[in-house]
Parts: sequence; C-alpha cells; structure tokens
Amino acid sequence: SLPPPPQVPPDLTAEERLELESIRRRKQELLGEIQRLREELSEAMSEVEGLEANEGFGGFCWRI
Repeated sequence: SLPPPPQVPPDLTAEERLELESIRRRKQELLGEIQRLREELSEAMSEVEGLEANEGFGGFCWRI
C-alpha cells in the first residue's frame, strides 16, 4: 500500500507549495536512482566475486 500523502503546512503560499512539490518529486527521483545504483553495484560485486572464484582455476592454468 502507498504511504499517506505528505502533509503540506497550511500557511504556505502557492509558490512555496509548488516548490515543496518539486522538492518532494526530486527526492523520489533520487531515491529511485539510489535504489537502481544499489542494484547495479550488487550485480557488479557478484560478477567480481565470480571472476575471483574462477581466477583461482584459470589463473593457475595460464601460469603452466
């Protein structure tokens, strides 16, 4: 379920409300980007771990 809509202080001007909406929208974009980067980093770390695991076998063969 979605969280309740954020509260807007009643004493804001129309311009301040628009700015607040813009800030909140940008915050959500940044949070989404952070999540995407976390996922990319996790995938990259898995790839590195896989390469390191294979290096023990492949690296040895190359030295012969």
